[in-house]
Amino acid sequence: MKKITTIVFLSLLVLGLVMAGGFNSAVAADKRLLSIATASTGGSWYPAGGAISSIVNKYVSNAEASAHPSAASRENIRLLEEKKTDLAMVMPDVAYYAQTATDIYQGKPAAKIRGLFSFWGIDLLIIARAETNIRSIADLKGHRVGFGPPGSGSANMSEKILAEYGLTYKDVKPQFISATEQSQALKDKALDAAMYTIGTPAATFVDLCTLNKMRIIPIQKDMMAKILKGHPYYASSVIPAGAYPQIDYDAPALKWLGLVVTYEDLDEDIAYQIVKAVAKDHLDEFKQAHAKAKKLTTGEMAAGMSIPWHPGAAKFWKEVGLLK
Repeated sequence: MKKITTIVFLSLLVLGLVMAGGFNSAVAADKRLLSIATASTGGSWYPAGGAISSIVNKYVSNAEASAHPSAASRENIRLLEEKKTDLAMVMPDVAYYAQTATDIYQGKPAAKIRGLFSFWGIDLLIIARAETNIRSIADLKGHRVGFGPPGSGSANMSEKILAEYGLTYKDVKPQFISATEQSQALKDKALDAAMYTIGTPAATFVDLCTLNKMRIIPIQKDMMAKILKGHPYYASSVIPAGAYPQIDYDAPALKWLGLVVTYEDLDEDIAYQIVKAVAKDHLDEFKQAHAKAKKLTTGEMAAGMSIPWHPGAAKFWKEVGLLK
């Protein structure tokens, strides 16, 4: 009798688990599962993606999201085009080139991507050893200069800024390496200068400046205006005095804003709800993602979009008076 009772109990338990599983599957089926492509786990985009997915999961009733690392902008554009991700973080210039089929996307079909919102900016740090005669970008000619890895957004931006000063990579002695490798090479005097897009302050360059005399190269006012006119997807910035040890002056710099984009046929209501939840209703939670987000405002998240808005995002930005 005891054996029969045990069998009945176990049968009921299994049945209950199956029914519970079926119920959970039904609930999951009512939600749109979203994937968010970020960048490497060591950068500031990955925690931003995690924060967005957390907000979606808590406050967007008909969606469930998860963030995953990736090779950043160009890879993320490909993932969107192939519908292997639903939201992606990209640099504004790469998004612009892809959507307009220009520059690095010349000859390819225009990417069917649309904007949701922007987030914090990344500065183009131009730094040189203090004993060199490098005081402007023009002075880089003939010197050993570090740039981002080949094909990276950082290297692409640096190449365009060099061009504004009449220079190409052939006019310098380039090394295409990571920020950490640049910092070490500057310490070892294997490089004279470096250009890299990175959040301010960047730990590897803080370490460099602590025991080495360095100079941050500013963008002159007239050149800033010229560059921004020709490259409207960039923005002006300032690397403040004290951001790096032994640097006691403000250095005008260029930056780009990180963009969160999607494919053009993402459900309009879901897009609207995501933007509203992240950029307004629960912005305080998103601001916990990274130190650079602490002063982020709803207004700033409507700035810097280099591609057309997704209809759901446009609806929200019009509601709050930030888009006509």
